[in-house]
Amino acid sequence: MIVACMLCMTVLADPPPATFVLQTEQNVWDVAVADPNQDGFGDVLALCCDETSYPLDKSLCLFHANGAGAYGEAPAAALPLQPQTGALFLAEVDGTAPQELVAADAGGATVYQYREGRFEVIAEPRFVSLLPSNSKEPLFLKDAAADLDGDGIDEWLIPVATGFAVRHADTLLATVSCDVVSEIRRNDSTYISHRLPACTLFELEGTAHKGLAFLSDEFADFAYGDEWSKRERFRVPVNLEEKWEASAKMADVNKNGFPDLMVTQTKGTINLEALTHVYVAGEPFQYPEQPTASFVSKGAVASPALLDVDGDERLDVLLVSIPFGLKNFMNFFLRGKVSVDVAVYPFNGTDFGSKPAFSTTLTMDAPEGRERVAYTMGDFNGDGRLDVAFGKEDNSMAIHTGEAARFVSARPWVTLNLPCFGVARPYDLSGNPAQDILLFHPGGQNAKRIEVIVF
Repeated sequence: MIVACMLCMTVLADPPPATFVLQTEQNVWDVAVADPNQDGFGDVLALCCDETSYPLDKSLCLFHANGAGAYGEAPAAALPLQPQTGALFLAEVDGTAPQELVAADAGGATVYQYREGRFEVIAEPRFVSLLPSNSKEPLFLKDAAADLDGDGIDEWLIPVATGFAVRHADTLLATVSCDVVSEIRRNDSTYISHRLPACTLFELEGTAHKGLAFLSDEFADFAYGDEWSKRERFRVPVNLEEKWEASAKMADVNKNGFPDLMVTQTKGTINLEALTHVYVAGEPFQYPEQPTASFVSKGAVASPALLDVDGDERLDVLLVSIPFGLKNFMNFFLRGKVSVDVAVYPFNGTDFGSKPAFSTTLTMDAPEGRERVAYTMGDFNGDGRLDVAFGKEDNSMAIHTGEAARFVSARPWVTLNLPCFGVARPYDLSGNPAQDILLFHPGGQNAKRIEVIVF
């Protein structure tokens, strides 16, 4: 049965979005989008696990879109997964669409190909990695495969003790060293953890392969050239002496093919201060000594992002912060609400300016337990500007459109009767200029359902 909801529209979109509810028998821990039947519509892949079972009962559920772009409530196919499966990713293995599905763990992988309505095993390579085994909350890896040499076959990026192994299913191509942080602790039992750097691809003139940039909180490691044999390392400029908590992100702000750097440092407990620096690389591997731009958030937890807000194909700074002032505390304890400040600093080709071009405050329900407020950003009306969707209050998701005079519209463009807690992500499901949304609820009360919002 297809469940379509177009309820509680505050402002009616034209045409209105269609909402489909997908049901699974196990809890959904992650989702992805692919087109295994090659019909031009995005199909939904749900990674499921009953975390209370032993051995762990895991499966992958596939929900097809029909010829009209609608989704059925029940999965079209279900693939049982081995209990040791810890992570999945999509990769082009044989050079012919569609992509294959790779289910991996610490001891290797199983490669599945979708044929005539079912998944079939085509390879079972064995290798040692830092990927988890027997994970109760398995995930899709978003940066685990890419065509680095342009031959139509994806290379896999598999974490190992010294960095990442670049490989195909049956061949190791290179091992790239980078800053993998491993820790061991012992209480009644021993805990071993690994923190992997984020990976960003880049291109250099005169090189046949795409380069790899691995970013940890302390180092940016670059590998490029034939077999990724050329290496560069840049120390991330953080104030380690004052014990600031630090995080870093990479993205190509000025669209010159090489990633730029954003570093955020936070110190304090009650008197919080978050300092964000952006370093725009003038040329490959060369970042300025002084930041291109600096942003300070006092008395707040800040989460900056690099996104194209105004549709000019250059990345802007979107500074999201949660104030720790008396007003927000009163809202939280008395009304169950939390206020979030959002400011936008557009990139003008040289810098981001000293003041935000526009800013606003969004109010939403405070989450309980493991759940979090559902929010995401994307171009949901297809006009080229960034829109915002977020869980405004219980069973209500508001979508505000981007505007030139301010960050988002004062009133919602549309409000949907959907759970306000969960994980929301933008995807292209239908191929039109407007992006779509998947909403799922890992560990929450709606853990066995997914909402698909098609614009």
